[in-house]
Amino acid sequence: MTQRVFFFGFVLGLAQVLFTQRAHAQLRNAVQLQEVTVAGKRNTRYAAGARVQPVDSLLLQRQPGITLADVLQQRSPLYLKSYGNGMTATVAFRGTTASHTAVLWNGFNIALPTLGLTDFALLPPAANTQVSLQHGPSGALHGSGAVGGAVILENPASFKPHQLVRVQQEAGSFGHRRTAATGSFSNGRLTSVSSFTRTASDNNFKFKNTTAFGAPTERQQNAAFHQNSLAQELHFKLSQEQRLSVRGWYVKTHRQIQPSMGSANTHAEQEDENLRLMAEWQGQVARGTTTVRGAWFKDRLDYRDDGTFSLSTVNTYQSQIEHERQLLPTLLLQLGGEGQLFKANVGGYGGNVDERRFSAYGWLRYDLLPLLQLSLNVRQAWVQGFNPPPTPTLGANLQLLETDAHSLVFKANLSRSYRVPTLNDRFWRPGGNPNLQPESGWGYEEGLQHQYKSKKLTGTTEATAYLLNVKDWIQWQPSANGGYSEPVNLSRVNGHGLELDSRWQYRLTTDWILQGGAAYAHTISEQTLPNAQAKLQDRQLFYVPRHKLAGWLDLRYRGWWLTTDATFTSLRYSDNDNNNWLPSYTLVNAGAGRTFSWHAFEAQLMAQVHNVTNTVYQTMAYRAMPPRNIRISLSLQWAKHP
Repeated sequence: MTQRVFFFGFVLGLAQVLFTQRAHAQLRNAVQLQEVTVAGKRNTRYAAGARVQPVDSLLLQRQPGITLADVLQQRSPLYLKSYGNGMTATVAFRGTTASHTAVLWNGFNIALPTLGLTDFALLPPAANTQVSLQHGPSGALHGSGAVGGAVILENPASFKPHQLVRVQQEAGSFGHRRTAATGSFSNGRLTSVSSFTRTASDNNFKFKNTTAFGAPTERQQNAAFHQNSLAQELHFKLSQEQRLSVRGWYVKTHRQIQPSMGSANTHAEQEDENLRLMAEWQGQVARGTTTVRGAWFKDRLDYRDDGTFSLSTVNTYQSQIEHERQLLPTLLLQLGGEGQLFKANVGGYGGNVDERRFSAYGWLRYDLLPLLQLSLNVRQAWVQGFNPPPTPTLGANLQLLETDAHSLVFKANLSRSYRVPTLNDRFWRPGGNPNLQPESGWGYEEGLQHQYKSKKLTGTTEATAYLLNVKDWIQWQPSANGGYSEPVNLSRVNGHGLELDSRWQYRLTTDWILQGGAAYAHTISEQTLPNAQAKLQDRQLFYVPRHKLAGWLDLRYRGWWLTTDATFTSLRYSDNDNNNWLPSYTLVNAGAGRTFSWHAFEAQLMAQVHNVTNTVYQTMAYRAMPPRNIRISLSLQWAKHP
C-alpha cells in the first residue's frame, strides 16, 4: 500500500498556480507586479503596509534537499528552536511561539491540527520552491495561527519549452549523506517538474556535557535519522484562459530522538509520514479570475521508547474557491471561502476526533492615488465548538520619494488575528481542556523601505517597528493536581520590537558580482507574572531572544563563488520566571564552489564548513548541537532550451 501511495504521489504531484495573460493585462495599470499566481497575490497585492520578505533562493538551488530549518536559520532574523541536528525544529515571529506561525503551501495551511505547528526539519522543499516570510499578524489572509507571521511556500511554473535534468551527491561529517535529483519538462502546453531527495546522518558527533562535572566530552548517542522526499508537479494549459494543476509532496522521516544531556537513553524513535496532494483549476469567469482548489493531507506520527508507544494519524480535507475581479482601473476585489475537515485518530485522545472549520473572506486593493495604495481585508471563521472573532486588516503604502536612483516608501498596517485551540489542547488525556478560548491578537506596524539602483549597485533596505498584543494566549503548564501538564489561557501577552533588513548587489565587472545582506530583530515579548514577593512583573517569554542578527556575503567570479554567513543569537530564558537562561552564541558557515560548463552540460563542485569557529551552543536547554563539520557535493546538470 505504501508503495502505491508513494507512486501516486510521484505521478500526481506538486503543482503550482498558473499564469493568466488576461488577469495580468487587467491589473498592470493598477498594480506594478510581475505576473504571478492568484495564490501568491495575497502576499503582496493585498498586503499593503505589511513586511513581506523573499528568502534567498540560492541556498535551495545549490543544496537540493536542505530543510527550511537550515534556510531560515541562515537567511532570516527568526529564532530557530531545535532539539538537535535533524531533530524537531520550529521557528517563530516577533516573540510568539511556533504555533503562532502559519505555514502555507501553495495556498493551503499545512500545520499539524494536533500540535498547531510545523516541524521545519520535515520540510525539504523542491529546488523550484520560492519561500517568502510575512511578518506580523495576517489572520485575514491566512486564517487561524497567523498571529506572529507566516511562511509561504510556492512553486511557480513556466510553460516556456525546456528540458532539464539535475543530480547531486553530497557527503559530510558524522555520516551525513544526501542524494538529490530534479527533472523538468515543458512543451508550451504541459509542464512537469519532479524532484527527489534522500538525506541521512549518523549524527554521532562529540559534544561537551555541561550537566556533568568538568563538562567532559562525550559522543552523541541515539540521534541518527534518514529522510526521503518526493515532489511532483503537473500543469496543463487547457486554453489561453484556463489552467489545471495537480501537485503532490511526500516526505517520510525516521528519527532516533536525541536524549537531553544528563538524561537516560530510552532509545526513543519517531517516524513521520506526510503526504500532501492537491488539485487546482483557474479560469476566466464573470469578467474575473476564478480559482478552485481541493487538497487531501495525511500526516502520520508514530513514537516509541522503552516504555511508551504512541500512534497518531490525521487526515485533512481542504477546499477553497476564490474570485478576483477588477471593479475599477484602481480597485481590485477578491472574494473567497474555504472549508476544512480534520479526522484524527490519536491514541492520546482515547478515540477518534473530527472537527470542521469554515471561513469567508474579502480582500480589497485600492490605488487611491498614484503614490498611495490601500488594502482592506476581512475574514470571518466558524469553527466547531468555537466562535472566532472577525479579523480585519487595514494597510497602506505611501510613496515619499521617487527618482532614477532612489525610492522611499512609508508603510503602515493594522491587523487582527486569531488562533483556535489545537486538537491536543482540547482532547489530550490527561490535561486537555475543552473549555479553552480562542486566542485573539492585534498588531500594528509602520516602517520605511528604501530602494537604490545604479549601473553597478542595487539594494533594498527596510526598517519596521511594531506592537503586538495577544489575549487569551494558550500555554501548557503543570496542573494543580500535579503529575501532568494542562493548557490554560493567559490573560494577555504584549510585545514590541524593531526589525531591519538590508540586501545589496554590486557588479564590479561583467565577471565579478558581490552580493550580501543582513537581517536584525530586536524583540520584547512579555507576560505579567508575580515575583517572590507576589508583586506583578513583566517577564520576557522563555526562548525569545531580545536580539537576533543574520548576515551573509556571496562573491562570484565567472564559474567560481565564495560564500559565508553568520548569525548572532542573544541570551534566552529557559523558564517563565527568567531564573535560568542559555548564553548567547555566534555561528559562522563558509563555502566555496566551482561550476564547469560545456554546451548543454554543467557540473558543480562545492565544499562547505558549518560552525567554522567550533562554537559550543544550545538552542534548547541540554540539547547538544554539532561542532565544526564539513560537507562536499558534486552536481551534474543537462539542460536544453529550444
